[in-house]
Amino acid sequence: MDWKAWLKYHYAFITILIFYAFLFIPFVGNVHLFDWDEINFAEAAREMLVSGDWVNLTINFEPFWEKPPLFIWLQAGAMWLFGVNEFAARFPNVLVGLVTLCILYFTVLNRYSKQAAIFTVLFYIGSFTPHFYFKSGIIDPFFNLFIFLGALYLVRSIELKSNKEFFWSGVFLGLAVVTKGPVALLLVGVTGLVYQIFHKVNFYSLRNLLYLLVGMLAVFGVIFGIQVHQNGWWFLKEFFVYQVDLFRYPIASHGQPFYYHFVVLLIGCFPLFTLLIQQIFKRNVVSGDSTYLRWMQILFWVVLVIFSLVTTKIVHYSSMCYIPLAILGGVWLSKFSRISLMNRVLTSVVGMIWLILLGAFGYVGFDPDMSIELLKRIIRDDFVIAQLQTQVEWSIVPIFLAFLFGGSLLSMVYKPSKITIASFLVTNTLVITLLMNTVVPSVEKMVQGSWINHLKSYRSKDLAHFTYGFKSYAHRFYTHQTNGMELFQLKQNFMTERGVQTLLELDQHEKKEYDNAFRDFIIKETTYPVTVTAKVQKFDLMKKKYPKLICVFKGNGYGVWERPVNLSYKE
Repeated sequence: MDWKAWLKYHYAFITILIFYAFLFIPFVGNVHLFDWDEINFAEAAREMLVSGDWVNLTINFEPFWEKPPLFIWLQAGAMWLFGVNEFAARFPNVLVGLVTLCILYFTVLNRYSKQAAIFTVLFYIGSFTPHFYFKSGIIDPFFNLFIFLGALYLVRSIELKSNKEFFWSGVFLGLAVVTKGPVALLLVGVTGLVYQIFHKVNFYSLRNLLYLLVGMLAVFGVIFGIQVHQNGWWFLKEFFVYQVDLFRYPIASHGQPFYYHFVVLLIGCFPLFTLLIQQIFKRNVVSGDSTYLRWMQILFWVVLVIFSLVTTKIVHYSSMCYIPLAILGGVWLSKFSRISLMNRVLTSVVGMIWLILLGAFGYVGFDPDMSIELLKRIIRDDFVIAQLQTQVEWSIVPIFLAFLFGGSLLSMVYKPSKITIASFLVTNTLVITLLMNTVVPSVEKMVQGSWINHLKSYRSKDLAHFTYGFKSYAHRFYTHQTNGMELFQLKQNFMTERGVQTLLELDQHEKKEYDNAFRDFIIKETTYPVTVTAKVQKFDLMKKKYPKLICVFKGNGYGVWERPVNLSYKE
């Protein structure tokens, strides 16, 4: 097939990619990064550029053990190209979104049909949370892609009986490990085990597993080997302890009920999850290729069950469900005959939730004061109430989006067909994009915008920045904090006082105590310029704990305190 024929055959997919590029790339940097995860990873990348150390991850120029380096390298590379900003922090995920859509399209195309491949791509970008994640600055889109590729090559190993496929599966699983962590091995390993037991297929030998192991070691053996060579076993030890703690404890208070991720998928992954909810319980048999769909179905359930059992529950933990759901959805829609009454009712109910949300955001644009007052009567959290009091301009565009969304939803539910479902997915892709560009900037300004802009005013100034009573990375990233010689020397003096030769001696729990003690040392025992940020609930405690600091900013529920010039805490 020559290139003209190739372009003609794939014109629908190419149109989607152009649509994707137009909707994603221009707007990806139009709001500040959000605490924690987006700013956390971006700060590690920024410090990598400042320090010139591309091997050892740091936060506050101190060892950071929570994540491996691969995604941070990509962000640092983007910052080197585009500058230290929101666009650079999110740009890697725009690219991985493009790659993911291409892999989904061509793998489904080669196994099923062009129609199934197009529907798979439309399901992915036309559902809310899958669409959101390609516009974020978090690790999961890369992590999920590598997990999917690891599983895909295991499926190929079943079909081709080739050691090479096991090796490449190991390579991609190794990349997943150095992107986020060893949970990738757990997800794919359990999926393979369930497939073997449920379908009575023994698809590997000891030799196959050795090839898989060699592929993994070829990747994370090198990356982690450099860490061990430079710092001993400290990083690996703390990294794996942290991963285990995520399973055992609600880290950072992210504890939620068992059904949390089911609800997240039901509402967030709309309409994909509501349309597929019966299919994920069925045995999917497709002429010519059932192995692939079986693996995707099992992978979906393994991800959902494992992360429902994990004590720490965060929205994006179940994001690995999106890829297998999109594939199952694309194949299902390509063979569409009818949709059950239960699916239509469920899709209608969840669709109404989104319709009400769109209408509510539009109403805020018409009458923001009344809307905020209504919310303040319902909410009892002082911090959230303080954020709601922030003066923000709201757009009325969501009202028109609600009509567009509602009309397309009604058409899909009333007369479900390939055309109406595909039309809804295209419409919803546009709705999501416009929603993110009209509502998210206002939400960001309400929850953190003024505070972030204040933090930016400290750039090019030598200060030590702290928080009191909560964890954040914004006060480091947006101030462009450096590790100047004077501050570095103060850190060394404090370590000497505490009898600590290197921070690598401290585990993660000891490090938290150490950080709080260092904050008190800088504020009370030195004259070094400082800022301290606290949330509204801690304002009174701040005044008692640090009475000589002066509050210079209040906004978005945050307060910022500074030390007056030339005033020491030492009596």
